[in-house]
Amino acid sequence: MGLTNSQQGGSKVFLSISNGKLVRSFKEKTEGAVSRINKAGREVFEMFYDSLEGTIKEVGTKESDYGKFLVVQVESNGVNYQLEMNFSSGYSASFLKTLPNVNLSARVQITPKLTIEGDKKKSVCFLNQNGGGLKWAFTRDNPNGMPDLVKIKVKGKDTWDDSDRMEFLENYAKNLFVGSNKMVADNDEVPF
Repeated sequence: MGLTNSQQGGSKVFLSISNGKLVRSFKEKTEGAVSRINKAGREVFEMFYDSLEGTIKEVGTKESDYGKFLVVQVESNGVNYQLEMNFSSGYSASFLKTLPNVNLSARVQITPKLTIEGDKKKSVCFLNQNGGGLKWAFTRDNPNGMPDLVKIKVKGKDTWDDSDRMEFLENYAKNLFVGSNKMVADNDEVPF
């Protein structure tokens, strides 16, 4: 099934998440794509999708000029998708907290959501399998070894640091896929 309303093509489809939607970027004007100027000052064309459905093949991380990203490899009907999301985000945290409850041999639907209440934004990835939503395996009430957030001061203001928690979740994912191929090849970059 792949992307909802997908136009497929190419050997690997690169996706990101923005404002609660999956985003596929194109170098050139593409039917149905919206134009915008990216952070590098270049015009890109984007299509937005609600969800991605397929089999999770690998999960790992990569570093880029824009920071650290969680990278999820999904296969659907012969098309390989590479979904990248900011590592220290609600999208990554919720995905990784749910990952232990995913049957990796079956299709899963990945649906990002963004809610805004006043000046607070909450981002999350919902994972559904076999017609039902999957629960988090790591929660505040049942952390299963996941560290608590740590309150630190940044520029005189208290803030919550998720570094230990995200490292724990990253290590869990890496151990889950031990023995698989290298997560992201050095040339596995968005092609523009």
